[in-house]
Amino acid sequence: MRRVLWLVGVCLGGAVALAQQASQQPVFRGGVDLVTLDVTVVDKDGVPIRGLKAEDFVVTLEKQTRPVRALDFLEFGSAIASSAEARQTTNQVNAAQPVRRGGRVIVLLFDDLSYTPGPGKQMLVSAERMLGTFDPDDLIGITTTSGLGPTVNPTRDRAAVVAALHDKKMIGRNGDITAPFFIGIDEAIEINRGFPQDTLSKVAARECPEANMALDPCTAMISGTAKAYAQQVTHTTAMQLEMFQKLMELLKAAPTPKVVITMSRGVAIGTEPDLQRQLEPLGRAAAENGVQFYALSEIADDVDMRDTSFQRTDARREEGKFLNAGAQTVAENAGGEAFLVVGTPDRFFKRIEAETSGFYRLGIEAPVLTDKRRYLATKVSVNHPGATVRVNREALMASIAPENVPIADQLKTMLSQGGTAFGVPITAGTAQRRNPTTQALELGVNVQVPASVHGPLIVMFGLVNRAGEIVKAGRGDAAPPPAGEDYQVAFPVPIEPGKFQLRLVVADAQGNIGAVERNVTGDLAHLGAFSVSDLFTMWAGADRKPRFLALERLPDGASTLGASLELYPDNPSAAPDVTVRFDLLALGSNEAILERDITPSVVGTVRSAIAELPVEDLLPGTYLVRATVVERGVETGVVTTTIRKGGG
Repeated sequence: MRRVLWLVGVCLGGAVALAQQASQQPVFRGGVDLVTLDVTVVDKDGVPIRGLKAEDFVVTLEKQTRPVRALDFLEFGSAIASSAEARQTTNQVNAAQPVRRGGRVIVLLFDDLSYTPGPGKQMLVSAERMLGTFDPDDLIGITTTSGLGPTVNPTRDRAAVVAALHDKKMIGRNGDITAPFFIGIDEAIEINRGFPQDTLSKVAARECPEANMALDPCTAMISGTAKAYAQQVTHTTAMQLEMFQKLMELLKAAPTPKVVITMSRGVAIGTEPDLQRQLEPLGRAAAENGVQFYALSEIADDVDMRDTSFQRTDARREEGKFLNAGAQTVAENAGGEAFLVVGTPDRFFKRIEAETSGFYRLGIEAPVLTDKRRYLATKVSVNHPGATVRVNREALMASIAPENVPIADQLKTMLSQGGTAFGVPITAGTAQRRNPTTQALELGVNVQVPASVHGPLIVMFGLVNRAGEIVKAGRGDAAPPPAGEDYQVAFPVPIEPGKFQLRLVVADAQGNIGAVERNVTGDLAHLGAFSVSDLFTMWAGADRKPRFLALERLPDGASTLGASLELYPDNPSAAPDVTVRFDLLALGSNEAILERDITPSVVGTVRSAIAELPVEDLLPGTYLVRATVVERGVETGVVTTTIRKGGG
């Protein structure tokens, strides 16, 4: 992603040079302190309404109604007026008519992180058809949320944009990791957070008959799969929002208007209480950099030939609604709009072209405040029937410098409040064991952050009890990793028996913050004469270096899967002979693909069984790693985990 964003940033300097003269911004005159606000006002067809006067606007800043002291109407592109009377009100000298101010800077952002391979092509085809709709003066660029697709810096060369739209790398990169089950993204999030409590049982009742599996083991598999999927979704959402924000920041130097059009399947953002805090950086980036943000959110096809029940079709439909609502929330928070695409997207591209062809720049008298703040809560309406108003939720008080809160204080606040933050993509894995020295219960935590994030990183954790108290906390720093590798931070957290919430917050070198949380229970399974740890998994490539297995997915280049289990005898002086049989099975199958019988090594009182399983020749798919404990030839229980190979 870093490479793509750098290229976009380099080219925008050229965009400024090409359009700066035509896009000179008006200068407001007078002795009052004015807040500048760009407002789009359109009719039911998306056509800008011209001729509004200052008194037609009702503006509140920090809940105070403030007068409009200056007004200008700027036209770009098609500049088609509605049927409203073409009145002109301006404080600009000799400006009797609206003035054409040159082309727009438009970036098409293909959200390949939201699409599986295949879907999304209709968006790209429509974008190509609609290129001719935009004005020849418009500078149009294209990039992807993953940073792995083609990038064209904003240009008037339409052929370059068309070539990028046809590039083979312009594909969806969101793999389906829940097969053979269907678990909706909304369902996975609910199962992971444990609320509503009946979501897991509902999904199991729907999916276990489909997979022809017994309810109890099937429910356990669905729970593990859903939790891994929820982590992937959080990671993907963080990357989506990071790209949205960074793209806005890179457009800072570009001439007005600056428009981002995102083509997406949606964004997995729900209605959590801390939602506004999560999205606040995105809205402020739009205000700081003067970007108009639009999203075309494609409603997924409700029909899937793999569905054999109405319940699964309904679940697929609900997932689509959830993702569409998330895209709408993101766009509105950035002062824009998300259009839900049913059928061809052409008419929505046309509407965006029309909406961005004209807007009002208002000079508003600043509110009376007892404190100094850079961002002002904003609402705007107009006295015109049938008008739709688009404006950022926060106005920028440019005379006030941004608040400089130390990053450590921000992290502590985030840790105490809890919730999810998307500024830094985070993958987190946990597994329980006993401390080899003290034998106290211990939660092993592994944190992984993409190499594209600017380091060094600050990592903080908090373990929260049922009363909401942080009972354990800590901090560590992570230096940039070797080239080509992600950041990896591993640390143990002492944990007592009971239910807790683990909170993790990470800040990068640019002040961006990511946060995740997950429910954990301090408890070890008891099998026969032993308590046993969770099943630990890792992978190694040709260099034989063991690495944390992120999101239970084997990366490209993995040749060996390592699985380990620790056994703690109830009576160390009379512990029975024990072996551990490790099996690798395709999910839903009882036939082992690989099998290893391991006699555990003994260190002190702990028995440790470790198996290495070759996975280089495994076909893409979902697999179950199963460790069966056998005492004196009798099976006493199993511990399992799921891994996946391929699938995006």
